[in-house]
Amino acid sequence: MIARLVEYLVVSARQVTRKRMRVFLTALGIAIGVAAVVGTVSLGEGIRYQAVEAIKEQSDLTLIEATADIRGGAIQFITPAKIDELDAIPHAAASSAVVREAYATKRQTYLEVVGIDPGGIENVIRPKYLKGEPLATGSRQAVLGHDIAETLQRYEGVRLGDTIPILVRRYDENGMPVDEEVDFTLVGVLQERDDAFDQVMLIDRGVAQELRGDDTTFDGVLIRIDSPDAVFAVVDDVKTLGLTAEGAFQQIESVNRLMDVVVLILAFFAGVSLIVGALMIVNTMVMSVFERTREIGITMAIGASPGDVVHLILAECLYIGLIGGVLGDLLGVAFSGVINTFGRPFIVAQLGDTFSTFSDGDITLITPELLVIGMTIAIALSLVSGLYPALKASHLNPVTAIRTGV
Repeated sequence: MIARLVEYLVVSARQVTRKRMRVFLTALGIAIGVAAVVGTVSLGEGIRYQAVEAIKEQSDLTLIEATADIRGGAIQFITPAKIDELDAIPHAAASSAVVREAYATKRQTYLEVVGIDPGGIENVIRPKYLKGEPLATGSRQAVLGHDIAETLQRYEGVRLGDTIPILVRRYDENGMPVDEEVDFTLVGVLQERDDAFDQVMLIDRGVAQELRGDDTTFDGVLIRIDSPDAVFAVVDDVKTLGLTAEGAFQQIESVNRLMDVVVLILAFFAGVSLIVGALMIVNTMVMSVFERTREIGITMAIGASPGDVVHLILAECLYIGLIGGVLGDLLGVAFSGVINTFGRPFIVAQLGDTFSTFSDGDITLITPELLVIGMTIAIALSLVSGLYPALKASHLNPVTAIRTGV
């Protein structure tokens, strides 16, 4: 069988070398389509890679929060048993249950409050203090995020060491709102983090539960992961427990979803040129069969089967696909280089300061897998395009082909 395939390839190679210019031009049609696919996909993948790297650099990917979710019509609450299961997840370096509340100052400044164990602040949030010190366990002390601290200082004159009168809303037996004033002492201010904790007031979880009047329920669990590479594995484990996971990783998911659509659209339009290339192969091979009708008839008359004819024609198409794939990958690499050289300043300007790191790297990404895909597309498309001419040639009547062929 192998010897027969080698024979097909040798005979077809002779046919290909006899009409080198026609084969080259036909392969060039496929090559342009492959180059378009490689170039556009490399652009999409390059932007995806740079965006993800920018998110990794600017965000804390190793901190996520597990919250309650609805599964099968039932609410999956954060219970002590769930907390133990979350602690047992691989790559979960530390965790701490939290209570979330919404308070207000006497001057009606909104405060998003997170009640957390003081040990959890150090082990899970891992804050850096602009000034002050951590919370004391069981105390009515507060640590402010960078942005909310600036807001309270600017509009209410609150400084480190001051007492902050907080209004905690309760409801009486008639369902009417009643605001209870509770004093907290500001003991610390966090450095800017560029995340949600810049807008949060941190207090002791026990105090938050006491003010809520319920020490048995939690609103979420903050989880510190030991490596950014393990984030999505931990997120999957959290979801397996029936909970929802939130964190900076969601930005990466959004980028991936967006770029999947962009790459698909770009590849679709690039695929149009592949269709043109396929039609060129069909036309070339149909003309080749017509020109070699007599030759094919003689070949079949001396013992070649219809299957042999099909294999010979497809072997020629294989050579066209190989040539087109190699040329397409080379042109695709060149196309990507042009995009990176001349298109990067424009794309960086359009994306703005958020993705300014794009200017430091390539906005196209050529991978070995992409080049293999380009080669595979060229070969597969060439073989598919050659099926009709091959079948047409195999159905020729040898006697008629010899009499009427050229």
